[in-house]
Amino acid sequence: MPLPPCADTVTTRKARILYRMNTSHFGTDGIRGIYGKDVTDETAYRLGAALAKRGKILLARDNRLSSPILASAFLGGVTAAGGRFSFLGLSTTPALYYAFTHSDAETAVMITASHNPPDHNGLKVFDKAGKLGNDACRALEEEMQSISLSSVSYRTEREDPSLLEGYRAFFREAVGRLDGLKVAFDYAGGAGYVFRDLLPSLGAEVFPLGLSEKGDAVNVGCGALFPGALREETLRVKADLGIALDGDGDRILVVTKEGDILDGDAILYLFARKMKREGSLAKDKVALTVMTNGGVLHSLTEIGVTPVLCNVGDSAVTAAMRSEGLSLGGEQSGHIVLGDLLMTGDGILVGGMLLKMLRAGEPVLLPKELTVYPQSRIDLRLPDKSVAYAEATQAFAAEVKARLPRGRVLVRASGTENVVRIMTECPDAALAEACAREIRDFLLSRNE
Repeated sequence: MPLPPCADTVTTRKARILYRMNTSHFGTDGIRGIYGKDVTDETAYRLGAALAKRGKILLARDNRLSSPILASAFLGGVTAAGGRFSFLGLSTTPALYYAFTHSDAETAVMITASHNPPDHNGLKVFDKAGKLGNDACRALEEEMQSISLSSVSYRTEREDPSLLEGYRAFFREAVGRLDGLKVAFDYAGGAGYVFRDLLPSLGAEVFPLGLSEKGDAVNVGCGALFPGALREETLRVKADLGIALDGDGDRILVVTKEGDILDGDAILYLFARKMKREGSLAKDKVALTVMTNGGVLHSLTEIGVTPVLCNVGDSAVTAAMRSEGLSLGGEQSGHIVLGDLLMTGDGILVGGMLLKMLRAGEPVLLPKELTVYPQSRIDLRLPDKSVAYAEATQAFAAEVKARLPRGRVLVRASGTENVVRIMTECPDAALAEACAREIRDFLLSRNE
């Protein structure tokens, strides 16, 4: 594959780039940031060289404009360190993970910025237990920093999409025939493009949105973060279901045929209810994060399902599932893990299983018995996001929470952006919004 033309954000073959690691590159979902600023070719090169010492590597990428050159830089690092690799090329993150778990590789790396804008990119790292945990990330960061480097070398390699055939066969077997179903499907301009043929191959009539091989507009006004166009298309074509992915295909958002939007909480409730009824919900528990809506938690307990709460991030969800021996988990954001099938979030697979439910005559609707408390959420960009955990901030958040009947307050630093995330929740929507703004103003006043 030829390298793309060099631009201001692209490291040239001969140029030396200063690599400063004053803070960790790793967040809750691997390395991520603006390409050429937070994530450079040297980042990828150093990561490749560090991982080469751990055995064979399986690499894949999304379709962002910067992904091919990051792949070349990563493979340059692997090669320089004497490592071995296989390169899938364009793939979703869950398909890479499936291929990895059925391979002899010791590590898998996905080049993607997931749901972030087109000018971002990043690298997700997996071992056989899933995404790397905090301790493993810190150790890897130190290895990257210790590598002596004067310039980045690149390696181009033929992509081998045949390595994805196992995932295709797995998907078809798990989902089965979908004849007669109409689906509006938003690919978010991202890596889901590579599997655009899967649902049609099972007999579904698909009305695509955000379908582009060139990821220059990934997540721009489309996909799981922007469901408006999908809702319109679902109603326009009278689809049985609308499905939206994010840029690397590990999230899902659903639009019902009535036009209701189902986020990860609602989708998890549907699966938990079905699996408990069928006796396939391990221990009658589901792994959820602290962002899960309080009303949804109450609704789950009402049907005899016990929530197991963990930190934000699908890696935290899968860790909780493995620790507790659970078969279902996920996040409000749309990472849904069907553990009996694949121990990672997979938007296409989850969408396929919802369509399978429809094909079997079970409606996919917003459950009438599901309680959802209003939430107000503010993403506040600050120079130092660690202020979220300052004693004064948490004390003020506790004061606000005391005024919320049956409410919750969560103030945390984003794991992938320089942002403080504020979430307030209670049955009174106006009160939740007012309290979120109050916390925002408090943080701004301390950063003047």
